Amino acid sequence: VLLRIDADVVVLQEVENAGVLGRLAARAGYPEARLVEGFDPRGIDVAALSRLPFDAYVSHLGERDPLGHPLWPRDCVELHLRAPGRPLVVVASHLSSALSDDGTRRAWQAARLREISDGVRAARPDAVVLAGGDLNDVPGSAALAPLLGDGIWEDLAPAGVATWGSGAGASRLDYLLVARDEARAVLGQAAIVDGADVRAASDHRPVMLDLAAR
Repeated sequence: VLLRIDADVVVLQEVENAGVLGRLAARAGYPEARLVEGFDPRGIDVAALSRLPFDAYVSHLGERDPLGHPLWPRDCVELHLRAPGRPLVVVASHLSSALSDDGTRRAWQAARLREISDGVRAARPDAVVLAGGDLNDVPGSAALAPLLGDGIWEDLAPAGVATWGSGAGASRLDYLLVARDEARAVLGQAAIVDGADVRAASDHRPVMLDLAAR
């Protein structure tokens, strides 16, 4: 799937460990591979592959929620990348699922994801900033309202297209968002990639953006 998509930067969800990531990077031709081990009891982590060189890879794993517990079971990461023209920053995480959360924790995570993304934009006005990941909820949900509710961060994927599951149980859970005043950097609409190879590889479909970062 990665070879077919041929993306310059990939954010991965549910990667087991750095060894697995390294083997995947070698097979798919990515010189940059990063992962910080999180707290998920299943041992699944957020990771990144890139053909663009990293200026920084920032982990937010040590942050706490309002009750003093770890906010992120899987890391929230900032990928600061050197791209032709303008720099690129991707802020991404894998939010808590409905199997372990009634939406309260996802809302805290979504609010913090938004805060980090807004902060990066303020600190790096020269950069194109994307935000997203496996957010584990649908676009109109209360849990994602802190991130999506005011429309400042735009979801450019086609409406009604699922990224997880099939049939009546299919849902849109995965996102790549861009700030509204940066939407001009996106070439066309975001694509949700599907196919027999995708369905064989994962129960999620990748979300792709083509950027003109100049």
